[in-house]
This record gives sequence, structure tokens and C-alpha cells, in this order.
Amino acid sequence: MAQRIWFITGCSTGFGRALACQLLEHGETVVVTARRLEAIRDIVAGKEDRALALTLDVTSSESITSALGAARAQFGGIDVLVNNAGFGDMGTVEETPIEAARAMMETNYFGALAMVRGVVTEMRTRGSGQIVNIGSVAGQIGFPALAYYSASKFALAGMTEALAAELLPLGVYVTLAELGPFATDFTSTMTFNPPAAHYDMAALTRAAGNANWGAGDRPDAGAAALLAALDAPSPPVRIILGQPGLDVADLHDTRRAQERETWRSHSGLAAARAAVRAREHNAPS
Repeated sequence: MAQRIWFITGCSTGFGRALACQLLEHGETVVVTARRLEAIRDIVAGKEDRALALTLDVTSSESITSALGAARAQFGGIDVLVNNAGFGDMGTVEETPIEAARAMMETNYFGALAMVRGVVTEMRTRGSGQIVNIGSVAGQIGFPALAYYSASKFALAGMTEALAAELLPLGVYVTLAELGPFATDFTSTMTFNPPAAHYDMAALTRAAGNANWGAGDRPDAGAAALLAALDAPSPPVRIILGQPGLDVADLHDTRRAQERETWRSHSGLAAARAAVRAREHNAPS
């Protein structure tokens, strides 16, 4: 792995922490950030020559400007940005307050977008760099009771694919890492809005394919797989991490292909065009 300067958001627990720790073990230079500085001090302890812990709230432009400025002052620039900060809530669209959707979009989408805009000019001017957005298979599949979280990750996925297309000719690689379930405290920190009795959540999750996910994969294994992919000569634009996530994505890809084929004549407007021509032919002159 080439030595680079990494900037990672959301490092207090889980995937972000695993990434930061592995990079430091590999001798990389890492800017480790979180909302609470005390949650990440241990990651950089004893490695202050190539590790910097900073407070960062990705929903605050002032906080982003301050953190990026401190990173550049310490290490001179940023080679790799990893947007990992994010959160989710659970509940049906009918019953979960719309404010919850706005809050998730602010962090999971607009926060990541603001971070991208904070580094992209530097990377584009230099003609090198890497941007990694941590998404979710919920950014491919609208899981029941996760509609707002899915919406934020769908938005992130769309932005990431467009960004990758824009920057690849300019020497900057962009990757969306779509996580399945991992054994972190992510779900335990979710706010849960209990669904009404008319929602059979057990049946809905079975149909969606995520009913038996269990605790999930180890985050350090996922981090190792991601780092290996990012170090490839041509890194992926999208990569799913974790077998459960891969399985459920395959399930929904198959269903979508079948549905697309079933409705192909309608989608192509063949029947509709024929009906319009028939009406025109039969219309009185």
C-alpha cells in the first residue's frame, strides 16, 4: 500500500474505527475525526507523528472548514477522504416523523457532499486522490422500516456514481462501499419507532431478505477487504462488503430483472403507441 494521507469521518466506533486502526498499523498517516474528541484519543495515542484526532460535525460548514484546515496544516494535504459518518433510525414512513428524514439526509448525504466539496478541488488540481463514500446495501434496496435511511443512502449512491464519472478522467478515483450488516453498535444506537399492529414486520423483513442477518460480519474484516480494493490499480466504483449484503443484493437484482422483463412492452411504450395509432386511425375524419 502506497503511503498516503487519509482523512476519515465517524471514527468513534465500528467501521470508521476499524479503518483508522488498520491504516495506522500499516504505517499510513491518518486524520481521525468524530463528534466527540474523547471517543478517538486512544486511536492516535503514541502515533502523534502520523495521526491527528479532530472534532468534526459534518453537518456544520464551520466544523468542516476547521478540520480540513487543521489536517492540511499538520500534514500538507489530503490524499484520501473516507466519508463514514452516518446514522439511521427505524420506523415506517407512516409513523416516523419527517424530521427524522431531514436529519438523516443532513448527515448521511449533505454531510458527505460537503466533505467531498471540501477536498475535490485540491485533488482535481493535483491530478490524483481518492474519495470513498461508505454507503449501504440499503442504498440499493428500500428495506421496510428503513425508508428514510435507505433514501439517504440512495442519494449518496447516485451522487457517488456521478462524481466517479466526473473525476476519473482527471485522475481521481471514487468508490462507494455498500455495507451489509456488520457487528458494530450501529443498530443499537438507532431510534426505533414501533410500527402499528397492521404492519407485520416479521413477514415484511422475510420478504425483503434481511430477516436472518444476525449480528453481522466483523468490521475489521470489512475494513481489510475495502483497503485491498482501494489499493487496486483500478478501484471499483461500487463494492458490496459482507456476504449477507451480497446475497440480498443478488436476490433483489433477480427480482428486478424479472419484473423488468414482465413489463418490457409497457416500458418500451409499444402497446401504448399501438393504442394511440388505433385511436387515430379510427377517429372520424
